[in-house]
Amino acid sequence: MQQDVKANVLLRNNVKVTGHGTQAMIFAAGFGCDQNMWRFVAPSFADDYRIVLFDYVGAGQSDLSAYTSERYASLDGYAQDVLDVLAALDIRRAIFIGHSVSGMIGLLASIREPERFERLVMVGPSPCYLNHPPDYMGGFEQSALIGLLAMMEKNDLGWAGFLAPTIMSHEARPELTEELQESFCATDPAIARNFAAVTFFSDNRADLPQATVPALVLQAREDAIASPAIGEYVHQHMPRSTYKLMSATGHCPHMSHPSEVIRAIREYLPCPAYAPVASSAGSLYSLPCGFLAFTMEGKITTANDKLQQWLGYSPDDLQGRSVDFILTDASRLFFQMYLFPMVRLQGKAENLRLSLLTRDGSELPVRVNGTCQNVQGQLIVECVMLEDTAIEREPRPTA
Repeated sequence: MQQDVKANVLLRNNVKVTGHGTQAMIFAAGFGCDQNMWRFVAPSFADDYRIVLFDYVGAGQSDLSAYTSERYASLDGYAQDVLDVLAALDIRRAIFIGHSVSGMIGLLASIREPERFERLVMVGPSPCYLNHPPDYMGGFEQSALIGLLAMMEKNDLGWAGFLAPTIMSHEARPELTEELQESFCATDPAIARNFAAVTFFSDNRADLPQATVPALVLQAREDAIASPAIGEYVHQHMPRSTYKLMSATGHCPHMSHPSEVIRAIREYLPCPAYAPVASSAGSLYSLPCGFLAFTMEGKITTANDKLQQWLGYSPDDLQGRSVDFILTDASRLFFQMYLFPMVRLQGKAENLRLSLLTRDGSELPVRVNGTCQNVQGQLIVECVMLEDTAIEREPRPTA
């Protein structure tokens, strides 16, 4: 994916990346909601994972001009949003956490590109909301759903006041119901109706057996939208799935009962893929390549023997210095405008060319691969460098 395309995706889907881990955990909201609905859950995983939040096109702060009824006429269009975000951030082996319809969206995305997913967590999923007696009862008759869409057509805002309490089902927390209603009302009415039709009339039962990625089905004890029987159906027809019935009630347990949701996810997931600890850098001191580590403030913490040899400095000369100290003017601009933002946003930058400034003032062309690591609770940028023999070394300037 080209850099301009990546940037467009990140803007289009209002992507936000935080957290201190190396493995990505991406959160996907349900119908009519945006990434803010995960605020009670996502921060609890920020120390261990790279947290990715986004809005589907048409929701939240996404770029509404990117919405087309053709692309989003089925859940495949929304699955493509997920894959586009993962590709733009160069993410593989992600933990995908999807609420409601996003459970099926994540499933479709994982079937299409399984290498981008390590686990799925489905909160209140339903593969089909329609009743198909006698073999399957999705919870709704077709006439009821057609009536809902007709009500949305006639009353742009009134439907939100009816649907929000049904979905939230938490009388003790009326502020959550109000927030959900406000989220519905903030969505463009035409887009909301289209997404509702796609959500409630999709049938993904045949997709469940095609799953190859392990999944956790998180089910609330009482849910007016997706009952426990639906959660059990998903589990029974989805290979490598785990079923967890919670004490929580309502269709939005990540908002009404976040502690239980967090606990269930933690119990299900394997230990997070932590970055190497600081001592691991020691093995790089003797390698025939340069190694440089610095903080997010740009202060050098480590420079190995080879890099010191190239530059003509001792360890004491570089420790605590700004990384700008060893960059040429042009490379300093490139670093600040591209390399550093790329590492912060995507977690890595690969095969970049820049020039280092040696102690005697000459320029040393190098190729750089950089990653952002969580080292003992601190974000550190680690760069491995090779001399760029394709570019002639600039001599020391003469007076």
